[in-house]
This record gives sequence, structure tokens and C-alpha cells, in this order.
Amino acid sequence: MLNAYLFCLLAGMVLISLSLNDDVSGDGEGGPLSLLFSTPFWSFGLTGFGLSGLLMQLLVGNSAGWFSQLIALSIGGGMGLAATRLLRMIGRREADSLVRSDDLIGLEGVVTLAMDAEQRGFVELSVRGTLLRRPALSCKGALAPNTKVVVVASDDHTLRVETLQPPSL
Repeated sequence: MLNAYLFCLLAGMVLISLSLNDDVSGDGEGGPLSLLFSTPFWSFGLTGFGLSGLLMQLLVGNSAGWFSQLIALSIGGGMGLAATRLLRMIGRREADSLVRSDDLIGLEGVVTLAMDAEQRGFVELSVRGTLLRRPALSCKGALAPNTKVVVVASDDHTLRVETLQPPSL
């Protein structure tokens, strides 16, 4: 049985490594039985069966017999089902890294080029881990460089900003 566990462990690891290089799992849609015919199910199922069976064989020995095989089969099947469902759930999520003008309203930034209500300047903002530099106009009076501001509106490609008021004690 040790050879069967080793074979399943290696086969599962090969399938997982191949799926990392290429999308061989399909679209992931279908009924409940389609889970049993998916690459992630067999990849993680074989790996789980082989690894748990191998560990039980080495730690407990042959004394457990069919009981260790049943446990290894349950762990492998559970890992296969869990991996398939998790990958399906992740595959359905949409990635949206587009920064829209409305996303900037309410964000804090720093003036990098002086501005007033008539003369445009520039503001740097941190949005979703990216530093953006956008043209801006002051809503009230002149703003010097290094002034902390908050975006209150966005007109086309120009932001409207006000100074950030320090919290009162």
C-alpha cells in the first residue's frame, strides 16, 4: 500500500504543478457531478490521499490496515472537494483596479504644486496602493505645497479640494 500512497502523492503533485502553469481546470461550471471530473478535485484529492496515507503508514505502520486507507480516502476526497469549491468561488470574483473620479472623493492628499480657486495646482493621493498625481483647484483661497487636503468634488479631470482641518480637542 506504501507504493500506492507514494504514486498518488506524486501524481497529485504533478497535476497541481501542471495546473499552475496552465489553466486546465475549465470554466468550473456544471452540476454537482462535474466536481468529480475536474482537475482540481483529482489534483488535491490524490495529493491528500497520498500524503495522509503515507504519513499514517510511516507513523502507525500496517497495524491500522483498512482503517488507515478509509481515513486517507476521506481526507483526499475532502481536500479535493474543498479545493474545487474554493477555486470556483475565487474564479467568480471580479477584479476591479480601475480608479474612477468618484473613488477619489473623500480621500486625503498633499498639495505638490500651489493652487487657488482660479489657478490649477497638483495633489498627490494614495488610492488602492497606488500614488496618483492629479490637477486640482482649491475651493477656498490659496493652498501652498505640502498642505494636507481632502477631495470634496471631481469635475472632469480636475479635483476640488479643501484644507484638512486638524481634529479639535
